[in-house]
Amino acid sequence: MKFYSRQSQADIKKNNLRLILQTLIQHEPLSRADVVRRTKISKPTVSALIEELMQRGIVAEIGPGRSSGGRRPILLQFKATRKYFLAVDLGREDFTIAIADLKGKIREKYSETFDHKQELYQRLSIITMRVLELLDRHKLDCSDLLKVICIAAGVYVEHEKQLKWFPDNTRNENLDIKNYFTQVFGTEVLVNHSTKLSLLGEKISGKARGYHNVIYIDFAYGLGCSLMVNGQVYFGHNNAAGEIAYVFPSLDDFHSSHIEPYTFGVLEQKISGFALQRSGRKAVEEGKNSRMLELAGGDPQNISGRIVFQAAMEGDVTARTILHDAFKYFNLALANTINLINPEIVIFGGGFSAAGEYLLELIAPALQGKVLFLPRLEISHLKKDAGIIGGIHWLINQTDFLDVFNAKTVLSTDNMQSSPAPVKGGP
Repeated sequence: MKFYSRQSQADIKKNNLRLILQTLIQHEPLSRADVVRRTKISKPTVSALIEELMQRGIVAEIGPGRSSGGRRPILLQFKATRKYFLAVDLGREDFTIAIADLKGKIREKYSETFDHKQELYQRLSIITMRVLELLDRHKLDCSDLLKVICIAAGVYVEHEKQLKWFPDNTRNENLDIKNYFTQVFGTEVLVNHSTKLSLLGEKISGKARGYHNVIYIDFAYGLGCSLMVNGQVYFGHNNAAGEIAYVFPSLDDFHSSHIEPYTFGVLEQKISGFALQRSGRKAVEEGKNSRMLELAGGDPQNISGRIVFQAAMEGDVTARTILHDAFKYFNLALANTINLINPEIVIFGGGFSAAGEYLLELIAPALQGKVLFLPRLEISHLKKDAGIIGGIHWLINQTDFLDVFNAKTVLSTDNMQSSPAPVKGGP
């Protein structure tokens, strides 16, 4: 026998409020009659609940709509500019910040390159100043921010610990990025993995739209991977799913190597921006004639993974050999992952993706006959925007507007003074 618990009146009311609000967000502008038709909630209840949403400051009347005869209906709209979301994409070489309204529409985006000598706390201070400048341009301050998402590369290792900064400036790995931004902006800050949020961005407006099972590969200085299973980004039990960098690419590697947090994984030491940079420098220092040295301005220390790719695409034999040797290991790991996950599509993002079709030529032929079902292989067109888009929508998914904009919040917000700007250099 099954027992069904009866919903309280408060639960019913909250569910109806949520349904009405979600309907407005998805289909605005709507009249009250439109809301009744779409939600199947009675007209008196809809009128009362819309009045409450207006008192909370998240729904507003925007004027009369068209009439098919008789009195023109008053249209309603979600107040997407009631507060704002801030996204901070903290990369190894640069950063991007973006401010978006509560529906995820980006008001402005700004990017800047770091000086490679700057330590993490200096980088965070620069980001803080740029955010304050961005807010000022839009006549906003920190009190207008509802939530902040910090998008960063890293690994989850310790139970219930936040993402740790990796791999640049590891001497600062104990600097708490979340706490830093919480003190600076005075609001809730979430930290999440750049690769996973990039996949979410691809699902929202990129190559993953319409797909349910996806592998996203982030080719950058490190090697990242994220998975989508049944339409949801898969984080794993400890939020560490998708760490392809720690795959053992051979039996010898499995027996001779161990996973050490905050160091490059075995596969990552063979195929990543770091690995290609090391191989390119070594080849030139050993006296091999290569276009890589010219592209690096004659200094082997200036050779990067990007230069290795550029030289290879220009026909340089040494650079091409480096890439083909490195991708042997990657293709082995990718084939195994494809057979395990059975994705519809594999999307390649990060710095390597700038190579476009040349990158796919390093991968696609090697997968023939190695996977049960060959998925689509695509280059991301969102590039770095994927993480920003994913981060903003992650904040939306983590926000219950009814809880945020309750009666107490409205009263306290109406009386709130603008928060002071933080001291330069941060807390």
